[in-house]
Amino acid sequence: MKYSRKEIDRAGKVIVSSSPGVFDLAEAIVKIDDWRKLHLPVIEGLSAKISDLLSKEGVPVSFSSQRLKRMKSIKEKLVRTPNMGLGGVQDIGGGRFVFEDMQSLLKAKECIVKATFDNYTLDHELYDYINKPKDSGYRSIHFVYKYSDVNSESDGMRVEIQIRTKLQHDWATAVETAELISNSSLKASQGDQSWLDFFKLVSAIFSLRENQPVNELYRDMTEEDYCRNFYETNNKYKFVDNLKALVGAVDFYEKKSFNGGYVLVVIDYVKKRIDIRHFNPQDTDKANEQYAQIEKSIDKEAEAVVLVSVSDMKELREAYSSYFLNAGEFIAELSNFQENCKLKGYIS
Repeated sequence: MKYSRKEIDRAGKVIVSSSPGVFDLAEAIVKIDDWRKLHLPVIEGLSAKISDLLSKEGVPVSFSSQRLKRMKSIKEKLVRTPNMGLGGVQDIGGGRFVFEDMQSLLKAKECIVKATFDNYTLDHELYDYINKPKDSGYRSIHFVYKYSDVNSESDGMRVEIQIRTKLQHDWATAVETAELISNSSLKASQGDQSWLDFFKLVSAIFSLRENQPVNELYRDMTEEDYCRNFYETNNKYKFVDNLKALVGAVDFYEKKSFNGGYVLVVIDYVKKRIDIRHFNPQDTDKANEQYAQIEKSIDKEAEAVVLVSVSDMKELREAYSSYFLNAGEFIAELSNFQENCKLKGYIS
């Protein structure tokens, strides 16, 4: 292991300090950037093993991806959970597998739970946010693994694998898009209460569609209650219209074709513009260096940058649709739900 947990915890305290020394802050950022980079081969290796497993077991995957946590997200997490310490953050390196339906997801869950992977051990019992959704409405299943290889600088690194259905994924990415509209941290259940309540309600609607548990708040509601509640709140606050307007305003472009490797996505929320930079699979260091440089220079309130690893541009769009301000599938699902409500006579 290149860095001890105490060393990383200290660096984490520096970056969230209200008045860090200039040199202390610079040193902490360099150390965290290097430590974060060590997670990339770990999450890529684990994702490859899980992908092979699911392929062998005949479990269809809609798409998958891996990413390193943004510095802004790291800081926000440390502020929300100050007692955890940076060394305790489990999703610095994260992988995601998205499935068409619950049947495929549950089969994947069974396969992963039973499997053993060389150099990787489960570091925590799985977090099942489908059987027990978070208060925010978030639904997914998380596995945390610890990597072991005494000859590697990445020894001891922990990474997280998420599995979810497309419907759950649509909800989660729509939340991230709505954060731009509400200018608040909806993922952390903070900010505009009307948006928070909207996503809780939609999560319950989606849970019922997948025949999965819903939050206690909505368990006694009838189908008509869901229809009327959604119709009235959406008419009042224009949630769907706001999402449509933001998505439609984006000027998305690509510099060149992309056939695998790393993608650096730089998004300007004010100009509604997205810049994509491609790196070949062997250019890991170069990609990480540019990631760190851009992260230091951008306006955190108006811009964001993320480094992801995917096989093609279609997969990038699907896995990280919120970075492209694309809530199209989420909007379509709600349109279908509302039409159903009309057909049943619950709303006009």
